[in-house]
Amino acid sequence: MPQTFVFNKSIIGASHIRSGKPCQDFSMSYQNDDVKILVVCDGHGGSTYFRSDVGSKIAAEVCIKHLVEFAQGTPVDFFMNESYALPAKPQRNPFVDADGNRVRYEDLDESQQQYAKQAQAYVEAEGRCIEQQAFINKLLTEIYSEWRSCIVQDEHENPFSSKEISILNGNGIEKAYGCTLLAYMQTPHYWLSFHIGDGKIYICDENLTWKMPVPEDCACFLNYTTSLCDNNPVDEFRFAFNGTRKRPLAVVLCSDGLDGSLRNQENIIDFYEQIIGLHIDGDDINDELTSYLPRLSELGNKDDISLAGLMYLPDASLAKIKKLLELKKESRELHTEYRTRKQEIDTLLSKLEALRLRYERHKDTRFMQLTELDEMRQVIRGKETAIEALDKTISDIRAEINEVESLLKAKETSFEDWRFTTKNRRAEIEESQNELTGTRKEESNQN
Repeated sequence: MPQTFVFNKSIIGASHIRSGKPCQDFSMSYQNDDVKILVVCDGHGGSTYFRSDVGSKIAAEVCIKHLVEFAQGTPVDFFMNESYALPAKPQRNPFVDADGNRVRYEDLDESQQQYAKQAQAYVEAEGRCIEQQAFINKLLTEIYSEWRSCIVQDEHENPFSSKEISILNGNGIEKAYGCTLLAYMQTPHYWLSFHIGDGKIYICDENLTWKMPVPEDCACFLNYTTSLCDNNPVDEFRFAFNGTRKRPLAVVLCSDGLDGSLRNQENIIDFYEQIIGLHIDGDDINDELTSYLPRLSELGNKDDISLAGLMYLPDASLAKIKKLLELKKESRELHTEYRTRKQEIDTLLSKLEALRLRYERHKDTRFMQLTELDEMRQVIRGKETAIEALDKTISDIRAEINEVESLLKAKETSFEDWRFTTKNRRAEIEESQNELTGTRKEESNQN
């Protein structure tokens, strides 16, 4: 097993396979006896960046070329005993709003405060290592200038269609080729790393302590990222170097496809340490990544995935590294089991709390409904009493009606009988009256 091992791998994302898009990532690694270089570029996925796959490939190739030239042309002691990191240059004053008014730090929201801290870090770092800064800025300017010249040449050789020109909507051709750029170079005397855009750069020491040497950029957030296609990309680079000759045990660069799929720093570090372990065990890293990364993309954010790595594994430290990997693996497994067990308890506690809340809520609802029911029962009892009284009244009236109807019927029958029996007598009386008065029957009848 070689003491120093470099590798790189790019795979097309699951979503790109389904949509028919090309792989827009590109990664490279380079090594000779003295210089080791890692580069990862991530082409943007929007429709405006329709040649970002070409842009990322050109950026990686140009970067390798200029880093080799930089290593050859830089004095051996240029970075000696210096360790330095510079954030991205602030593009605006975080304490002045869009209307030109001064703003207090306390009045900024969380993202604005992060930007203010980053701007302050830049101000504090800018005054140090001025000569080295100038050299690195010159390097970045040369990389960008050649990248732009190459994409102009590519467009000249492969002119945009009328549809592509329409998609650009007046933007420069840089937009069509937009991509990020992550790079790391190791020499016997120093290492240098720089970064524009999203993705991650990690290094670890012989104790397997991982960190990100290049400051992160809070301008790279969610779906927005800085890019080589921006108006002033050289100002948006952030970089770091170390000339103390503390060679990292491992360095890994990745695009946001890996970063987004693994989701957090702990998972990323675990993945990188598994790669170190595979290499120590003599496994073929390229084969392992070729097999695993497509599955990771499918399970993760379905984006293209790129990574490039370097491992320095001296024989004298191999036993220690293997033991540390075993201990960290065991620690991760214990931590995972702890989180699993804790999550089970937290889930049950949450369920118990939810059940208790439901219990109290339903108990309160039952009490309120029972109270309403008691009130309704009282109303019903009152209604029942009223109905009983009405029933008695109705019954009494019905009895009285029956009694009156019976009396009326009897009176009507008696009246008819009486009228029939008195009919002849009334006739006799009338006749007698007529005789006494001398009224003739005809007159009587006329009257």
